[in-house]
Amino acid sequence: MLFSTVAAWLLCVVHSSSACKTDDLKLAVSTLNLRLSEAATITFPWDARWNDLQVRGSSPRISPDYNVVVEVATESDVQTTVALASRLNIPFLAVTGGHGWTKTLNKLPYGIQINMRKLNTTTLSQNGKTAMVGGGTMQHEITRSLFALGKYAVTGLSACVSVAGPLLGGGHSLLQNQHGYSLDGLVSARVVLASGKVVEASRTTNADLFWALQGAGHNFGIVTSLEVQTYDIPSNWTVYSLVFTTDKVEALFQLINEFEEPAMKRPAKLALTGVFVRIPAVDPINPVVAYNIIYEGTEAEAEPYALRFKALGPVSTTVSTNVDYVELYTVTGNNLQSQACTRNENIAGAGVSLPAWDLEGVRKAFTIFGNITADPRFNTSIILLENYGMQGVRAVEAASTAMPPEEREYPILASPVLWWAGDDAQTTKDAYAYTRAMRNALYTGLDKSNKKRHCYVNYASGEESKPEMYGYDARLTKLAKLKNEWDPENRFGFYNPIV
Repeated sequence: MLFSTVAAWLLCVVHSSSACKTDDLKLAVSTLNLRLSEAATITFPWDARWNDLQVRGSSPRISPDYNVVVEVATESDVQTTVALASRLNIPFLAVTGGHGWTKTLNKLPYGIQINMRKLNTTTLSQNGKTAMVGGGTMQHEITRSLFALGKYAVTGLSACVSVAGPLLGGGHSLLQNQHGYSLDGLVSARVVLASGKVVEASRTTNADLFWALQGAGHNFGIVTSLEVQTYDIPSNWTVYSLVFTTDKVEALFQLINEFEEPAMKRPAKLALTGVFVRIPAVDPINPVVAYNIIYEGTEAEAEPYALRFKALGPVSTTVSTNVDYVELYTVTGNNLQSQACTRNENIAGAGVSLPAWDLEGVRKAFTIFGNITADPRFNTSIILLENYGMQGVRAVEAASTAMPPEEREYPILASPVLWWAGDDAQTTKDAYAYTRAMRNALYTGLDKSNKKRHCYVNYASGEESKPEMYGYDARLTKLAKLKNEWDPENRFGFYNPIV
């Protein structure tokens, strides 16, 4: 396809990007047309598919200013695109699920979206202990592929996010209590560096890069494929879904804290998770707590733990039995049709990791949440309340990965998650203010103890400090050193950068 000077100029003016380099984009696109595989595609702002390729879970709030989209179909396509963009100093971002919500993504001034979705494969190894997963694979896809073979891997509870994206920052999961975080199950990865060179990283090959990929991976390259550990599926699941009204908040969170105490002897197959949410049919004035007790096993095995929560007097209790691993997305309200997978509704969050629920802070956050969601602009919002369990997580030596030690120590992951429609500037400003207020409330207990705040990097808003996301110990210095070795020009610096 011929690419005219006028077309190159249009690439720059469509988004009024003053930083855009017309001649470089012209050369890049004309060269890519000659070098990409037959299955790869290049999409421009005037093409019919352009808008679909820009939509994210967090758009229009998060909208990197792309001028062209390259839908890669092979690892070689990724290499070609990255090498050319780097040589011409054109910024780029890799995209699969498009659910990252950090504001740092908006710092892309112009450039290329490298869309990974065609690299969507899952292949179980002959011994059945690992699977090779393409860098464009979504979580619902790996789950279905492995489930058909009687296997699963450690992935998250949201169907619509990628496999690689969460893993590179951690990867919380219903299975973490048994097998650790997603990153703990990473065996090897193929990574395209800023030069376009592809390298393999594992514990024995490029071990320092492999270490960095496990917790700060977004900063080092584009992962085109991953080898991850897989496990036999031992049984189906039982899910208790309970709803608690405002008068039960303190008692509920005191009980949840008890489940994190060593004396509880919490089973590895038990996960706890819930949300603050509006359910007008239950309470037309106040928000409620919708909470799940999730157990890999039978109802009889799960019932002794569920009884503790039933004794608090929920206004409703539903039990789903014999739930297979694929069905968990639907039963827990996280399938492709759920609010969590809504696209183009500005999703904004701010992760908070905690050693325990502080009851004063929980009540503060609940009250603020009630005030915010009384505003019709934000009435579908939630606060995530995740206590998945830490046995498998803490079985991994903290120094063996780049993940900060706080993320292995603290059992609680919470996050305000706001949704709203449109691109009104005042509404966005209000959303940020509300998110900060809820985050600060949740940190009440940590702040009183004089401990330093920690934020799970995949839930970071983009306002946090680097130590807050990546750790206060020497590992941030180590990460900066490795960054200088593997990506000295900081080509991969738009997702919660470490330098």
